Amino acid sequence: MKRILSAALCVCAAISSVALLGPPATAATLPITTATASSDDGNGPANAIDGNLSTRWSAAGDGVWIRFDLGSVTTVDSVSLAWYDGDSRRATFDVQLSQDGTAWSTVLSRATSSGTTLSLERYDFADGPARYVRIVGHGNSSPDSAKWTSITEVTVSGSPSVPPPPTQTLGVGGVATPAGAVLVPSQNSRYKITSGGTAAAPKVYDCQGNTIRGGVLIDADNVVIQNCRVNAEQQYGIYSDNNTNVTIQNNDIKGVKGPGDLNAITFFGNGHKILYNTAINFVTGDPGDSHTDFIQTWVSNSHPIASDDVQIRFNKAVGPANPDRDNSIPSIHQFLMAEDYGRGGNSGGNTDGMRNWIVADNEVGDSWNQAIKVDGPDNVSITRNKFVGSSTRVMAVTSASTGVKFYSDNQISPDYGSVGTTVTAGPGPA
Repeated sequence: MKRILSAALCVCAAISSVALLGPPATAATLPITTATASSDDGNGPANAIDGNLSTRWSAAGDGVWIRFDLGSVTTVDSVSLAWYDGDSRRATFDVQLSQDGTAWSTVLSRATSSGTTLSLERYDFADGPARYVRIVGHGNSSPDSAKWTSITEVTVSGSPSVPPPPTQTLGVGGVATPAGAVLVPSQNSRYKITSGGTAAAPKVYDCQGNTIRGGVLIDADNVVIQNCRVNAEQQYGIYSDNNTNVTIQNNDIKGVKGPGDLNAITFFGNGHKILYNTAINFVTGDPGDSHTDFIQTWVSNSHPIASDDVQIRFNKAVGPANPDRDNSIPSIHQFLMAEDYGRGGNSGGNTDGMRNWIVADNEVGDSWNQAIKVDGPDNVSITRNKFVGSSTRVMAVTSASTGVKFYSDNQISPDYGSVGTTVTAGPGPA
């Protein structure tokens, strides 16, 4: 399936808004994963966290609320709210905190906005632990629409949670072989996995550093494949075909060769975790007009599952350097390409859409038009990655995607032309 690299359908952001390959700065703005509300008038709660002051959440009545999920319990000390018509009317509201979404404490009661600005206004309160922040509306001072609570944008500040230290390290040997694992010997042809475990106890296949020549094909749910040296000798290194709850970790992938799409990892299905793998100079031979990605997924008739709940963490996909974009050099075109239903020339498959991804702590080398292309997936967090190579832009995010957040804790080589999308201040989720 031939892919064409396309320009991002979004406003490009300047490189200066993120770290230039130095230690990420500490910021007090906390990531918000989702927004929900008691009701709305068609202006939904996601509008309050889209970075756009021209959109809003609106609901009528005393006690209507909008709730923000921070993803985990952390310390919260303030909220900043931008109000619709905030330069001509004053809103009255409460701020509440909760660790579990059930028990709430009110940290601000009957607070009022200034009525003088459309911009964010900060409201401080005593530090408190919370995963959820709720704004409860009590109307506004307007004579003709006093029953409405309308918020255009929200940020939450506090002390971000520190990610726990990794329990494994990069590449083969970076994770221990558990008791009961299937020990995979060296293979001179493709290795196919057809038996999985359960969601609570996935079946682990561990190569213990042995080499598989011919790639790995996963055709089962609830599987872990780890510690394999994969010499693909074909178009893909590891391929997971419409499965659920598959973990691909601590594998070293090389020897991918064409013609056609060349991917270190191709996956379809929900709940995939792609962790601590390496793909260094992983294409063999002259790539010609092939399209080379570290990770690729899409939705179509042949692959109908729109992948949800995906984690791509701590991988290294680099080389060889190709700053001039020479077709004869087998460099990576994109670290990640994800195309949802009806995107990228594909047709068929589930229409419900990909959602809830995190792309974190990866090292990414030279790319072509962009390092990451997100064409349809929603609620994607991109954080703490190191883009060490060069490309026209870091990101291409099309209008088919919503809730894609590229955090300022990503580190970017100055050899990238631009970020390619809006930068969200502060650290991303752990």
